This record gives sequence, C-alpha cells and structure tokens, in this order.
Amino acid sequence: MKLNHFTDFSMRVLMYLNQKKDSPQSSLDDLANAFKISRNHLVKVVQFLATNQLVLTKRGKNGGISISEKAKQTPLGDLIHLLEQDDSPIVNCDAKPCVFKSHNCKLKSLFNKAYLLFIESLNESNLSDLEFNDWNSIFENNTNAQNNS
Repeated sequence: MKLNHFTDFSMRVLMYLNQKKDSPQSSLDDLANAFKISRNHLVKVVQFLATNQLVLTKRGKNGGISISEKAKQTPLGDLIHLLEQDDSPIVNCDAKPCVFKSHNCKLKSLFNKAYLLFIESLNESNLSDLEFNDWNSIFENNTNAQNNS
C-alpha cells in the first residue's frame, strides 16, 4: 500500500513534535526547514492535524505547534486511516465505472481485508514506538549545511 503525500508529511510532523522534548513547540518555518518541505504544504497538514486535535497551535510570540496527548495515545493504524481520508483507500469501484462490479468481483473485498489487517497491525504501535535514539544527529547535517551557505 502506498500512502499519499499528505499522510507522509503528517506523520513526519507528528513524529518530529513527539520527539521534541527540550522545546516542545515548533513553528511552521522550523518544520519546513527540518523536512525540506514547502511551508504551504505544511500549513494544510497542520490545519488538518489541529482540526482533529492531534496538534495544539498557539499564535503569537510564545506560540507554536506542539503535539497533543490525543496524538500520543492514538494507535498508528487509526492515525494512518484518519490521515488517508478515504474509506476505500485501495479500490473504489465507483470512481471509474468498473465492468466487473456487478459480476461478483472479489478484488475489492480482498483489498479491503488486507487494508484492515494493515491498519490492525499498525494499531499495535503508537508514536512513542517511532522515537529515534540519535534524534539530534538527524538534524545536525541540516543545520550545518544551512550555516555553511
């Protein structure tokens, strides 16, 4: 299964915010620089995450984006399903009319079963299971490259 870019970017943001212990808040610019992703893409991601109470946002001088307890406690499979925003993520027989639809085609049910097993398997973990031991070294190269330019 291939996740869409929105899900990929959202998971990066959640993993990043979950890992930040020293200063739990980040700005959109921090995230864009860390991931080399367009700030405009991240605005949409953070708005969606905030609407679904997975991140907390605060405007102003001491503002920023931080991870919510809800995001920390939500199993990964449930996060992925929410982020994918599609109840038929693999096969949608109605998107483009399918000649096999009315002939007892089993493809969709097999894919749906596989998707549910995928989500169930991911639900055995949460964001804390994705933490890195070498967190600071991941972003050292980004910081050094920016300072040298």
